[in-house]
Amino acid sequence: MTLTSLFLDMQDKNVLIVGTGEVGIRRSRRFLDTQANVYIITKHIDPQIKDEFIKKGAKFYDNTHLDSLIEKCDLIVAATNNTQLNDEIAKKAQDKLVNCASNIELSNVIIPSTFKIGDVTVSLYTGSKSPLMAKKLRKKIQQTITTKDILNIKLQENIRDTLKKTIPQQQDRKKFMKKVTTNSEIQKYLDENNLQKAEEKAYELLKEYKNY
Repeated sequence: MTLTSLFLDMQDKNVLIVGTGEVGIRRSRRFLDTQANVYIITKHIDPQIKDEFIKKGAKFYDNTHLDSLIEKCDLIVAATNNTQLNDEIAKKAQDKLVNCASNIELSNVIIPSTFKIGDVTVSLYTGSKSPLMAKKLRKKIQQTITTKDILNIKLQENIRDTLKKTIPQQQDRKKFMKKVTTNSEIQKYLDENNLQKAEEKAYELLKEYKNY
């Protein structure tokens, strides 16, 4: 397998979406939400969705602009309902980042099923073998990650800056963070959704750690 998972900063990157079926609309929304510059080529699109996308900054073109937009853009998404056309677009854009919705063999970028729970972003990809299982696994993960998990992330975020100033060695900071995540009093506060009390207790532990 030559693919690897990455999170890319798409702000101000140029993204071309060709086609506005279910896949094209979903991917347009995703890249618009990352503050990318999104260019869309389409023949038909719901007027309300078009207005939504224009308000978010999308620009619409007809297919006479295909070649120039491929040249301009960093990422090309071929998502029409015509597989032959998708293949042609992907081959034209072979020196770019390409996602061909109908042909994984012509893609060097996979756009996986992605969702957020609090500050946690989860992406799922089954190698295009089972979109149904991707949906089922997504539901399982959503049920597994708890509010307490999210609060633990928030707690560690809140104390990280102080921790870096107080404990210079990364390995020592890691040990301290483990103490925070296993401290029964802190975890009890988080069970009660009381982040403030959990944070106060974490700072008490930090004082004890410094004085040790």
